[in-house]
Amino acid sequence: MEIPPSANNQPRLTPPLQQQGGSFPEGQPRRKRKMIIAIAAGAAVVLAAAIGGLALLVLPLLSPAQDMSATAKTYFQALIDGDGEKALSVSDPGVPENEKALLRNNVYKSAGQHIDGYRILEARSDFVTAEVTQNGRKQEIILRMTKTREGAWKVGPKNFQKIRLSSSRPVNSFTVNGVDVAAPDPGTGARDSQLLMPAFPGEYTLGVSGDKYATAEEQKALISIDRAISKSSGNLKVIPSLLLLDETRTLLENKRSECTASTPGNASEASSRGCSGFALYEYRPTRNLKWTIEKEPTFTLLRGEDSWIIQPEKEGKASVSYEVNSGRDDAPQWEPKVELVAPRVSGEIHIVDGKATLEDR
Repeated sequence: MEIPPSANNQPRLTPPLQQQGGSFPEGQPRRKRKMIIAIAAGAAVVLAAAIGGLALLVLPLLSPAQDMSATAKTYFQALIDGDGEKALSVSDPGVPENEKALLRNNVYKSAGQHIDGYRILEARSDFVTAEVTQNGRKQEIILRMTKTREGAWKVGPKNFQKIRLSSSRPVNSFTVNGVDVAAPDPGTGARDSQLLMPAFPGEYTLGVSGDKYATAEEQKALISIDRAISKSSGNLKVIPSLLLLDETRTLLENKRSECTASTPGNASEASSRGCSGFALYEYRPTRNLKWTIEKEPTFTLLRGEDSWIIQPEKEGKASVSYEVNSGRDDAPQWEPKVELVAPRVSGEIHIVDGKATLEDR
């Protein structure tokens, strides 16, 4: 059918036929694909950025330097608090359990001169550098770190100083800050006892225990952040306890009473009876003796091989009144006499079945 011309006699154009099925006009599918690709690319960039940011947040938490710093902070704070158990949980002193006695709370809590401040300076490789303050002294130190099989960082054995205790005679146990610490068995014939154990920075009071008749003058040991001024050994001189001194004094007084009750007639008898300090050394017969003690002799006890030796310090002062026969046996002439004597003490103290006994000499 012929299409009539337009009003201005121009031919009419035939309109294009519409595509079936609702398809896009020609050219639109290509633009759509480009748009989808662009959106996908943008999403990939955003996802990559998010993953990168998350990695930046997570990686520092997993870095060895951060782990070591965290361990060092826990360790130093525990030392400030006097919490030996906490400090021990993040450290490895490199000794068996029975040698960790000085690191426990019952000992370390009462130690003096704990560290009182710290600042982490650097953490790398297997060490942490820190500035630590102890009793007003500031020192830069290096913590050598070790890694457990589980991958955790700990303060390693090289950081620990050890306290060495020794005694002039074998003892059952030492005391550190008032806590009994068993001494190793010295063996037969030993002349002393020795103990070596790691300790945290601080000041420790050392002594001996385990024997009611023996003690020692207390000493101080200092574990300092500056190893050059640490005093980590204590040589304890074993001395008699007050109980042993008191019991020895009683034994000597009992012996004196025995001697003065019947004064020996000669030096030989006096020596055999352990009464040499109360002998008159009068060769003539005597009677009616009466002793008056004006001043007691003093003594000290020195540790012997297996006993305590009574060592006279100051002589005592005494007087004795008696009668002496200046005549013959068949015609006695008793004359009164007064003599001044300086009594002294001697002998050894032996511990028999847990009791002090006096042996004359």
